[in-house]
Amino acid sequence: MTYLSKKSHLEGALTSIHSGFSHSLSPLSHAGRITHLTGWRQVVVALALRLVVSFLLFPALSAADEGPPGSSRGLGVGLAAAPIYQFPAKVSGGGNLSITRLIFHADISKQVDQKLGLGLGFSYEFTDYWFSGLTNFPVSRPWQEVQRLGFSLPIMYALNNKWRLLVIPTFQLAGEFGARWGDALVYGGAIAVTYAFRPDAVFGLGLAGYANIEEARVFPFPMVNWQITDRLRLTNPFRTSPAGPAGLELSYALTEQWTVGVGGSYRSNRFRLDASGPIPNGIGEYTSIPTFVRLSYKPVPAFGIDFYSGISFLNKIYVNAPDGDNLYTTKHSAAPLLGVGLSGRF
Repeated sequence: MTYLSKKSHLEGALTSIHSGFSHSLSPLSHAGRITHLTGWRQVVVALALRLVVSFLLFPALSAADEGPPGSSRGLGVGLAAAPIYQFPAKVSGGGNLSITRLIFHADISKQVDQKLGLGLGFSYEFTDYWFSGLTNFPVSRPWQEVQRLGFSLPIMYALNNKWRLLVIPTFQLAGEFGARWGDALVYGGAIAVTYAFRPDAVFGLGLAGYANIEEARVFPFPMVNWQITDRLRLTNPFRTSPAGPAGLELSYALTEQWTVGVGGSYRSNRFRLDASGPIPNGIGEYTSIPTFVRLSYKPVPAFGIDFYSGISFLNKIYVNAPDGDNLYTTKHSAAPLLGVGLSGRF
């Protein structure tokens, strides 16, 4: 089941660790800062290579791993990656902003017994905020390249054949390159319960709470996995969608391999700024409501490619002092976006 949160923090809670993730993407240096070791272009290349490897590898793995119907080893491994580009749009007061996001998720899950399931999660997100021509702003470029590294430990327990309990402790680092990693900590977790009216109609409600860089946040979130008809389905979006795993998505199966869907959510990305930047050790935040249309193709059950097109509405930019006090807030106009995602599970 895909899990839901109003905030970006739960995205890390819903994804798992991948031991083969390139060390060159690590945000921590020996100096204790999030550093721009070899430039964001290396990050782009590394993630692009993983997209290609996933595309080539997963169909072969899934075909080789197919066994008799109903057979299962109880161990699942999933990988997902996506680039998403939000086109330039006007910033209130003058100037423009475009956003490029590169997302990587991995998860490992194990069904320990009939009741208990455990998981281990890893997520990495690189975001390039490209400000240009700002005229009515405290600084010409408040921040640029931001990364978010997250770990989680999902614990799933079946109370009976209808009710399930989910607990997800989470730890993240969220900061601009050059931020002090000790000041970029995000930690907390989520707890939720789901009820299965039938195997293809599962609904739940959860509560998430996080210490989020000089701010505490607590919010409820729904969980949905409802097969309305043979072709129509209501769920939470994919992890690598423009909305992340938040919000809702209504999808329709055109064929066994092709699916279309529409969805959206509210997103908030809050992070620590460069300790040597124009707003030293400050806090940046970007909020939005991305909506999207998805076209997906699954050549085999274990592998899929998703094409996204959409618009991000009600975008806002917040610049805060190191202690969290707001310094400046402005609006960012609605902007079109495009993305493509690759995912696989074996």
